[in-house]
Amino acid sequence: MVKRRERPVQTPDADKIEAFAAQAESTSVLKPALTKDAKRDYKAIRVPFNEFEFTQLEELCEKTQRSKLNMIRHALSFYAENGFGD
Repeated sequence: MVKRRERPVQTPDADKIEAFAAQAESTSVLKPALTKDAKRDYKAIRVPFNEFEFTQLEELCEKTQRSKLNMIRHALSFYAENGFGD
């Protein structure tokens, strides 16, 4: 005959639940300070362009004397600082 295992019945106290909820609400999450000049080894993305977009990127790079990656990073920081998209 197979012996069935049964978990013991646990009834959580209301005080324990309230203490747990109070602890979760009082804990603040600290975000790490991110530096602008940190090493670029966190993530990488591959961005496919069509011919029109790539031509625009090349023209902008020639006008501003920036590399393609630097131009993309510059545009990202420009829009982040100026509040576009809020």
